[in-house]
Amino acid sequence: MYVKKAKTIAVLGMMAALSTVLTVLGTVISVNTVFFTAAAAFLAGIAVIYYGMGAGTLFLGVCAALDFLVNPNKLHVFLYLALAIYILVCEGSYQAMGKMTPGRKKEWLHRFMRFLVFAVLYTLLVIFLPQLLVSDKLLNRSWFLPVMFAVGVIAWVLYDLAYLEVKKWVHIRFDSLFRKN
Repeated sequence: MYVKKAKTIAVLGMMAALSTVLTVLGTVISVNTVFFTAAAAFLAGIAVIYYGMGAGTLFLGVCAALDFLVNPNKLHVFLYLALAIYILVCEGSYQAMGKMTPGRKKEWLHRFMRFLVFAVLYTLLVIFLPQLLVSDKLLNRSWFLPVMFAVGVIAWVLYDLAYLEVKKWVHIRFDSLFRKN
């Protein structure tokens, strides 16, 4: 029993370190901020899939605290939180929906829930922290909000597809590492 818990803590600790390195790389290499931050947020979903919602939530809290302490740009913590909370809520809702009968209705309901969560988080980012997504020169334009929301829908589709592919890749490559036996 203690060996299983020690292995879980060790794996989650390594993933938290990798997540922190990715978010700091996103700050240092400013062109790839969203890419590295999204990759770091994917790890929160992996934690939920293999270790449950409680471990995933704790993992997210630890990673956010590490990111806040280590990352020189504190605003990037909010981008990480938005992307990781999206993944966390989506995986948690999928696990909660697991008791439903499988089928197209469940798939479409989960897809709608994912879009709704993304829309709320993205709207909060665009309204309160737009400087994370675009330069200050574009913020005062009249067309800014409609364009950003259209871009957000496209970004959601790409982000969601990328996360699904990363989940498949991690399952194929690292399933034995994450398995609890």
